[in-house]
Amino acid sequence: MQIQEDILKKTSTLIDKKNYKEVQSILLKFIKENNNIKIDVKVYYLLYLSCDALKENKSAKKYLEKCIKINNKNHIALNNLANIYLKEGNVLKAEKFYLRSLDNKKDYLIVIINLAIFYQDTGKLEEANKFYLKAINLSPKKISIYFNLSRINKNFINKEKLEYLLDIMRNEKIEPIDMSFGFFLLAEYERKQKDFIKEINYLEKAHQYIFNENLNRNKKTLNYWHNIIPKKYDKFKFINESKKNELANFNPIFIIGLPRSGSTMVEAILSSGDREIKNLGETNILSGAIVSTHNELQKEENTTIDLNLINNKVLKLMTDRNFLSKKSNIFTEKSLENFFYIEIILKIFPHAKFVNTFRNTGDNIFAIFQQALTQLSWTHSLENILKYVENYLKIISYFIKKYPNKILPLDLEELTNEPEKNSKKLYAFCNLKWNKNVLDFYKRKDLLISTASNIQIRNNINRYDYEKYKPYKDLLKKFIHKYDWIN
Repeated sequence: MQIQEDILKKTSTLIDKKNYKEVQSILLKFIKENNNIKIDVKVYYLLYLSCDALKENKSAKKYLEKCIKINNKNHIALNNLANIYLKEGNVLKAEKFYLRSLDNKKDYLIVIINLAIFYQDTGKLEEANKFYLKAINLSPKKISIYFNLSRINKNFINKEKLEYLLDIMRNEKIEPIDMSFGFFLLAEYERKQKDFIKEINYLEKAHQYIFNENLNRNKKTLNYWHNIIPKKYDKFKFINESKKNELANFNPIFIIGLPRSGSTMVEAILSSGDREIKNLGETNILSGAIVSTHNELQKEENTTIDLNLINNKVLKLMTDRNFLSKKSNIFTEKSLENFFYIEIILKIFPHAKFVNTFRNTGDNIFAIFQQALTQLSWTHSLENILKYVENYLKIISYFIKKYPNKILPLDLEELTNEPEKNSKKLYAFCNLKWNKNVLDFYKRKDLLISTASNIQIRNNINRYDYEKYKPYKDLLKKFIHKYDWIN
């Protein structure tokens, strides 16, 4: 049917232009007016793409299911449906649909990589290893796969493989993200050789490639985290406080702080007790809801927060992703940047508690710099990390003084050196009943961890390593005049 072909062509162009609402309007109208014809699977797939881009999880799932109903061997739709189930925390269904996708296309690289990451995040490292090797066989020049595999198999990258990857980096046209992962692997190799100067040099190159890959987005978000929100955290003016707030009945535990400060361990400990607690992970829902409903916050002078708007947005996003359980009113959320929004969160979730994980600041800075935190624009240079840390230290100090009963500072050093004592303190603060099994979190088969700590968290708690970052401490000396807390 020519009309349907024309509609598909038009809406495909609109998808490329990111006009997602217009795509929905055109396609839904077309479906309504043509209920007597066979609707092409591409119509539903374009509806899925638009809903997914707009974070309308429930609708995105519905349209993928329609795609699969038309063609149950559609490997792309099956893979994307698995992605949605994984976002919701439904591990069993995610695995089922990833495997169905693979069954229908044995050489589908995307689902093979997704399965490798899935098994890595669920602690099935042998399975992850198997799928990463499959991915390398299919795409031997994709360096990001080597990087991921090297995280679960520390002996995988030897000198011979490194030379092979270097040859690719020098002579092949590869994507910036693969160049960055190549430099991360080179940095790791030099770290093992104890050539820390070369390591830092390679890390700087790796981070530059990541930052430049999404240059405009990274510049914009870096400005937000460095220069906009740090000036507003204590100046918000609230309007339209809703009297009928469904979220007020929940008792969430927000884990906040800096990356690489023990937050993943705390999340795992909290969800390993007798009481059922849902780990939401790093949803970024609060930050997303605030920014999407208050574009004017980008302007320096504006500090007005419409609580009704944010309440509705957060409720919609959390309901859409099946995050709000009727069985339990407690959940953990660990979008670490939420320390900027403590005031707003307490208006939405008045019973919220915050666990601020922290460690030696110098150690924390280098732990961040050594990681490929691709989604965090401020992590890609030492200068940017230091500025973010400066804001964090100032803001968390302010809120701890203002809300001493709402925020528990939890030192990674103390937690790892005396895990029983400090996990009891954590549980008491969260009004939860402690038992010794909470420290056996690493034995759990149902522990889904998607952060940079997903390998490390599979082992018993190790005592704090005071020597690990000593070789780098001199690098901070040139910043002492600017940041007196470095000492």
